[in-house]
Amino acid sequence: MNNPKVSSRKTIILREAARLFREKGYSGTNLRELAKSSGIQGGSIYHHFSSKQEILYQIMEYTMTILISKIGELIGSEPEPFEQLRKAIRFHIEYHTSNVNETYVTDAELRSLTPDNYKKIVVLRNKYEHIYIQIIKDGIRAEKMKIDDVKLVSKALLQMLTGVSYWFDPNGSLRINEIANKYIKLFFWGIAGKDNQNHEEAS
Repeated sequence: MNNPKVSSRKTIILREAARLFREKGYSGTNLRELAKSSGIQGGSIYHHFSSKQEILYQIMEYTMTILISKIGELIGSEPEPFEQLRKAIRFHIEYHTSNVNETYVTDAELRSLTPDNYKKIVVLRNKYEHIYIQIIKDGIRAEKMKIDDVKLVSKALLQMLTGVSYWFDPNGSLRINEIANKYIKLFFWGIAGKDNQNHEEAS
């Protein structure tokens, strides 16, 4: 949209919607309370979105698009599969814990999408997962990773990484980069029988 005020208001609505959908669930949130928490009149929400379903879809589409774009930027110039995977793991954990409302809703509310919207989001989710699959396949070809079922391992990895955002406590004893380092080490032991210590861990 060309009007920055409209664009900003949409962003606020989407951010508040993600928070409410996470706290109360998609079905348990109504547009009236969403409008109130966004600082607008109840009917004004329809100036920006046609329905609650459109809001849910836009949260998910934006989240998946950003995930795909950012990880592509991170690994695009890195030729070594282990380093690609290291960067991908760290990125996934950091993004999910920094944008916990949006990523939680994107992960947990697939069932609330209409069939057409569901298909579109699944395409994006598969595209994101395929990035990890390709990294692992490259690692196998380079004889640096030992994996029998690439798709199963990629799904397990993503579930493991996403799970951090469900329990991570910013006030806890471990910082997010420390958790990322431990997860990298754990996963590298599983796929290569080592933690690949010849590469320095990011601080």
